[in-house]
Amino acid sequence: MRNILALVLTISGLIIPMAGAENEFARVPAARAEQAGRIPDGVTRADIVVLADEPEGGVANIRLPFDLEAVAQSATPLARLQLGTLEKLPVKRPGQKSTAERGALHVFAVHGPDDAGELAGSMPLKPGGLLNPYTIDVTRAVSEALARPPGQRKLTLEVRIEGKPLPYEVYGLAGGEGKSPVALEIASLEGWTDDFAQCLTPLATVATIYRESCLPLADDPRQELTLRLLHPAKRIIEVVVNATQDRLAEGRDWILRDGQLVLPPGSHAPVQLAAEFFSAPHTDKNGEVKNLPTAVRLVEGTWYHERQIEVTYEPAARDWSWPAPRSTLEQLPRLKNLLTTRAPVKLILFGDSISAGYNASKFIGVRPYQPCWGEMVARALEQSYGGKVTFMNHSRGGATSAFAAGQADAQVAWFHPDLAIIAYGMNDRAEGRREQYRANLEKIIDSVRARSPETEFLIVTSMLNNPKQPTGLDPILFIHDEALKIARPGVALADVTAAHGELLKHKNYLDLSGNGANHPNDFLHRVYAQQVLQVLIPAAAKHD
Repeated sequence: MRNILALVLTISGLIIPMAGAENEFARVPAARAEQAGRIPDGVTRADIVVLADEPEGGVANIRLPFDLEAVAQSATPLARLQLGTLEKLPVKRPGQKSTAERGALHVFAVHGPDDAGELAGSMPLKPGGLLNPYTIDVTRAVSEALARPPGQRKLTLEVRIEGKPLPYEVYGLAGGEGKSPVALEIASLEGWTDDFAQCLTPLATVATIYRESCLPLADDPRQELTLRLLHPAKRIIEVVVNATQDRLAEGRDWILRDGQLVLPPGSHAPVQLAAEFFSAPHTDKNGEVKNLPTAVRLVEGTWYHERQIEVTYEPAARDWSWPAPRSTLEQLPRLKNLLTTRAPVKLILFGDSISAGYNASKFIGVRPYQPCWGEMVARALEQSYGGKVTFMNHSRGGATSAFAAGQADAQVAWFHPDLAIIAYGMNDRAEGRREQYRANLEKIIDSVRARSPETEFLIVTSMLNNPKQPTGLDPILFIHDEALKIARPGVALADVTAAHGELLKHKNYLDLSGNGANHPNDFLHRVYAQQVLQVLIPAAAKHD
């Protein structure tokens, strides 16, 4: 067995502006990539640094020092570690069998060779056997480093595989020609302010509706367009274009008329023509690309975000009510005691792409860089109760409840969380899957409690899919009803399905969508967070 600590991949230390809107990202390469720990048996390549979690064979980590002295700002709305590609290595262990379980990739901010560090970011390991690029949000650790005095703005990040030790889970980080160098991408947004408090002020009672999203969709650009708001408006404070964050001008771009927001002809709002919007490129058998009509325009990335606007206004009246919470903090007595005594809390979010953060502006790397709902929940708990919350997001795009049941021991139970937030459903809609949904959630709870009996759970029901999809809404509503049937001690429920359904009585589906089909935009991520916080932070515990 080899103990190699000296392997170093040298990378340039220059700051390189990233392409994008006004070059808002600076790229800060790592000074080097150092091997920490012991390289496992069977690894013969010397051109890589190794990640592994095999106590018997070797636990290996990667340490990455960064110099942030040349970064101009003292805080950032988004910093992400671009780890490049991890290659699963063909390591074999006599007598051991491979498994479908996966651990989690954790990044720690460390201050010395023997420092265990503080968790700075996390995500689950992807299926092995492929070269997989990893991008991990490390905003908090980078902002803390940027806030230090000049000469002290150094940051060392250590990447580890954590969770249930698994055979064969040995990965190499390549640094050869054509591979992405390890780097931090740091957003620099002039005039950026942290609007976290406004984002989480409860929509049911707030005096000002903040950044409500709309997608302007018209049949005829020569006619004025009236947009749907949750409530009639008494005063519109601002209308902002998501793509640029530019404010639209009253009179020229928008009019308040009888409590409604009206876009006149010639408005600078990004008005979409319905005939063009509801079409998608298709390639025929001859290879010719044509735009054909489609009921659902499903597009990932920034496409919907760039076509939406956000409206901040004072409502004139409230003529409807949000659904009442189905659970309270009293159903999570151990968590309640930890929170109210300001004890440290370990929180794991275990869900699908919605929980991983898909289509939140921070996740896709565009302004205003709003976090996904899980990150907002963790931060709100810290601010409201005053204790340290360690947040691990082990959500994975495309995951079903059946997949999660097989990962629950390695990615949840092994960490002995105080609270596990379980958020599946959107990918369980297929016939045959949805009938097993409730049983799978029960398996997750049983699996976690077998190793971590004190863990409590919050089940979060899913948003609704686009009702124009061929499946309609019946499958997701069935899954919602199955979730409501789970009644166990130490298990609470946050009903996002009901909240989204109420919103859609007053808004168009695409006003709230991040991809047109089954992901939330910023506004709906905030609704997710608020529905969860209704359970975890009773009104008496809230403060500014």
